[in-house]
Amino acid sequence: MSNKNNIPSKSSFKRLLPYLKPYRFLITLRLISTTFKAINDILLVYFIQLLVESADTGNSKQLSEFIYLMLLFVVIGIVVNFLESYSSACFSSYAARDIKKELVSHILKLPMSYIEKNHSGGIVSRLTNDIGSIEAFLNNDFIDLAFHLIRFSICFLYMLVLDWRLLLFSLIVIPIAVIITSIINKPLDKYAGKLQQNLAKVNSIVQDSIGGIHILKAFNLKKVLYQKYNKAVDETLKQSLSIEKRNSLIISVTVVIKMMPFVLSFFFGGYLVCVNKLTVAKLVGFVQMLNYLVQGASFIPLKISSYKVNMGVTDHLFELVDYATERTTGEEFKVNTDAIAIQFEKVSFNYDEKLQVLNDLSFEIPYGKKIAIIGPSGGGKTTVFKILCGFYETENCDIKIYGKNINEWKLSSLRSLISVVSQESYLFPGSIAENIGYGSLKASMEEIIIAAKSANAHEFIMELPNGYNTHVGERGARLSGGQKQRISIARATLKNSPILLLDEPTSALDTQSEALVQEAFNKIFQDKTVLIIAHRLSTIKESDEVLVLDEGNIVEKGSHEQLLQKDGLYKRLYNKQFTSYNLDKSSIKAKEI
Repeated sequence: MSNKNNIPSKSSFKRLLPYLKPYRFLITLRLISTTFKAINDILLVYFIQLLVESADTGNSKQLSEFIYLMLLFVVIGIVVNFLESYSSACFSSYAARDIKKELVSHILKLPMSYIEKNHSGGIVSRLTNDIGSIEAFLNNDFIDLAFHLIRFSICFLYMLVLDWRLLLFSLIVIPIAVIITSIINKPLDKYAGKLQQNLAKVNSIVQDSIGGIHILKAFNLKKVLYQKYNKAVDETLKQSLSIEKRNSLIISVTVVIKMMPFVLSFFFGGYLVCVNKLTVAKLVGFVQMLNYLVQGASFIPLKISSYKVNMGVTDHLFELVDYATERTTGEEFKVNTDAIAIQFEKVSFNYDEKLQVLNDLSFEIPYGKKIAIIGPSGGGKTTVFKILCGFYETENCDIKIYGKNINEWKLSSLRSLISVVSQESYLFPGSIAENIGYGSLKASMEEIIIAAKSANAHEFIMELPNGYNTHVGERGARLSGGQKQRISIARATLKNSPILLLDEPTSALDTQSEALVQEAFNKIFQDKTVLIIAHRLSTIKESDEVLVLDEGNIVEKGSHEQLLQKDGLYKRLYNKQFTSYNLDKSSIKAKEI
């Protein structure tokens, strides 16, 4: 595992530089065009000064030449502005794209512990809000700050040569304003980080509301969720207004920066003209230069403010990037059918220090056997599956797959040995053929159809208007529970892994759907090692052995008949399930009558 959990090792801006490096040409073009734009603005002012002098002396020929030169520089300005805008849009868009690609790649490598602890809405928010904000910063404020600094510096030097006394008198208020704005700017990155967290929370609530819209309506939870959403939006607004309040204060300071130098320059400059120590043309040129200087002095604090905000956003984004990914070490072993397929030897596991889930758990599953695992809720059944799939790392635990410790396996190789069918069948947006095909990306359409037939899915698929090309909708919303489950089984069949993990695959199905799914299972169980979390009697009875798991340990094991002879936990669970099962059957018969 990586050792960089949540500790940024570089400054925020340096974290962005690798994404900008491939587009050095575009950035250089933007910087060059920005520099030319700044110089062009200065030269236009200089020509205005010369025009005034020519008009004052009555030199019409020189006046015409300066007008043509001004027109030429206006055309140059148009070209330079285009290059500046287009190059900026290009490199910011490319950089944002690269960040998105790396972030998604990183998310797919994150351990399940992170995914289960953090809401998907917060992760999506980083992909949308955070990266969108950074892209806008790179496109606008990143180089704009350079432009204003360049133009400010050139103007300052030119005005210093023109009349240093007038310059110093005009700008006496600016250092005070700079100090004030730096104080106002100080907490902006912290506020920005909190704002992004609240935006993520808002996204999470909306995502939950849409995903659980059926429950929301059925339980009349609209008001509760709406109030929760309102509270999150209000908190987001509060953080946003905290930032805007400080930006507004900065704008108020910039009004002083903009106005006072002009008042002072006209006051003192007019005096210098009256005493013949400054010409009118130079005063006109000075005032126009002062306009650029003041723009820079007022814009630079705002750009710095934007920089601070976006560095807070960048920190929020890279918190996710800095989280350690799943390990990539390990070997790709061959399946040894002579070895025990799955072996747990005194395995203990806890999700945190307070919650011990598995406690010295030991069991063996020989190759080709079908084992059912049952027990009370919270006993650790699903945790066993998560560990087998490598979703959670186990240290100092003896877990072997085909005779090799699970930590010696490369995760991708380990997972290639395992097919999972869970209680909630997840289907991706797309066609039925695509969803089955995810079991083996190289599978032909013929192989997909064979897998569907094995899963008792082919018949209902062909009855759909578009057959295998039918789109299933988000999370398979256009299909029934039994149909989704059979597509999941077809996907697992196509993968053809030697180990099958079935997590209560029929618990949410009606009797008819269960029968079809159970028949599909019987077809694919051949030569497979199967571990089933089971509640349904049909599944338990057909298992080679039943393991009874309670409080993280095996308390009973044996065949269905053997366990019924004991007056233990299995018999109590069986009697409870059998009563419920008979009630369900009676209910179905009553409906048929």
